[in-house]
Amino acid sequence: MTAATERDAAPGATESLEPEPAAAAEAEEAPPDGMDEEAVEADSPEPDGAAPEGPACGQCADYLDSLTRLKAEFANFRRRSTEQQAQAAERGAADLATRLLAVLDASEAGAAHDSELVGPLHSALLDALTEGGLEVISPAGQPFDPNYHEAALHTTAESPGDPIVTEVLRTGYAWSGRVLRPAMVGVRG
Repeated sequence: MTAATERDAAPGATESLEPEPAAAAEAEEAPPDGMDEEAVEADSPEPDGAAPEGPACGQCADYLDSLTRLKAEFANFRRRSTEQQAQAAERGAADLATRLLAVLDASEAGAAHDSELVGPLHSALLDALTEGGLEVISPAGQPFDPNYHEAALHTTAESPGDPIVTEVLRTGYAWSGRVLRPAMVGVRG
C-alpha cells in the first residue's frame, strides 16, 4: 500500500468533506467578486428590523415623499377630470336645451291654436326636456324677481308694496338652476 492509501484506510484519519465552520463564516462575509464591502453592506438587510442608515436612508425617504405627493396629485387630477367632464356634459345639455327653446315656443303657440294636433307634441317635447333637467319658469301671481323675470309691462298699484307678476307673456326656462331665458312678464306695483 502506498502512503496515501494507508492514510485513507486508517481509522479516525478520514478527512471531512464539509468545510470547517470558521471557513464557512469567512466565505459568507467575503464580498462577491467585483463588489466592494460598502455596496454589500448597503444591500444587506439590517438585523432586528432596524432602518438603514446613511445616505441611502435619506434617498429612500425622498423617494417615498415624492411617491406620496405624486399619488395625491394623481388623485386630485382624476377628481378634477371627473368634475370637468360632468360640467362639460351639463353645459352641452344646457346648450342643446337653449337651442330647443325656439321649438318649444313654436309648439306652445301651435298648441294654443290647435291643442288636439300640436298639444301632444308640445307635451312630449316638454316632458322629455323636463326629465333631462329643464325647469319651467311661469310665475303668475308671484313676487317679481329680476333674476328669473323680465318685466315687459308695468302697471301701477293702488297700494305700495312689492311688485307682483300679473301675467306671463313668454314662458321662461332654467336648466339645473341656471336661467336659460327669463320669463317675460307683466308686473303690477
